Amino acid sequence: MGPQFEEFTMKSRIHGHDPHTGKAYLRTWGPSRSGFSLIELLVVMGIIAVLISILLPAMSAARQTGQSAACLANMHRLGVSTVMYLDKSEGQFFPFRLSTVNGATYVNEYGAAQPRWQWFLGFELGAIIDPPRDSSGPWGDSFSTRMTNDYFVCPSLVGSFRYDIRNGSYGYNYQYLGNSRTDTAPPEYDNFPVSENEITAPDLTVLIADSRGAGPGHGVHSYTLDPPRLAREKNAHRFGPGSGGIPHSPAEARHRGKAAVAFVDGHAESLTTGQLGYELAADGVVRPVEDWAHPLPMNRLWTGRGEDAPERRNSGR
Repeated sequence: MGPQFEEFTMKSRIHGHDPHTGKAYLRTWGPSRSGFSLIELLVVMGIIAVLISILLPAMSAARQTGQSAACLANMHRLGVSTVMYLDKSEGQFFPFRLSTVNGATYVNEYGAAQPRWQWFLGFELGAIIDPPRDSSGPWGDSFSTRMTNDYFVCPSLVGSFRYDIRNGSYGYNYQYLGNSRTDTAPPEYDNFPVSENEITAPDLTVLIADSRGAGPGHGVHSYTLDPPRLAREKNAHRFGPGSGGIPHSPAEARHRGKAAVAFVDGHAESLTTGQLGYELAADGVVRPVEDWAHPLPMNRLWTGRGEDAPERRNSGR
């Protein structure tokens, strides 16, 4: 058997016979190749990278849209629940925090002392802690509480503090609706109780919104929601936060430049800080304003009347 025949047998074999001609036919093959070459692998990886660069922003945008919708749904539920609360409270808004009653510490039916505004919606939304229990928040504040009721939690706010009743997601327009501080003439409350009859434009009155707390980043006392300008005409002597780099708790535009806002009539919408009347500093951070003569900001969406305070209008601004 010669070398040529051996080479032939290595590359081919008889596969069968043609039934018409009776001749045998051969099937041949060369050396097999498996897997990808380096160039092909790089091409595939490049295609995958391009697809990821296209899909990730779309997925992120979809996630943000979903979070914004969920937060707005929370706001609507909080607004409707407040309307229900007013029906059973003889038309009186809840305080932002009921610290004392006739010199005594108030304790609610859940055993919470000096309860913040979230507790007052428990009848409509369920307890802020389910089951009710004492649970201090992550800020080391013994007066704080870690909530488990998701109606009070913004899905876009990152961090465990978003569940904290004192430093969490949402704040209440307390200066105009329920300022239970006693800075003006103790033991009298500064602006509490407030009747719904005093609110002549409920569809133009902020109730609850995404809240920043003491700035410039998300900070403490975000359960308070300060208007753009201090409501001196309602006996407000200070903003919500008692500490922090910027002791002022404005709305926080955490949904693509907008904040979710619930209004007194129960509806909810997304608004920019500018639409809410706030003034931004050069660094883009909302700053507190106490000066009546300042041309901005405006409290039109906060006062309950759909217009700014009389003192403000009379200043000619």
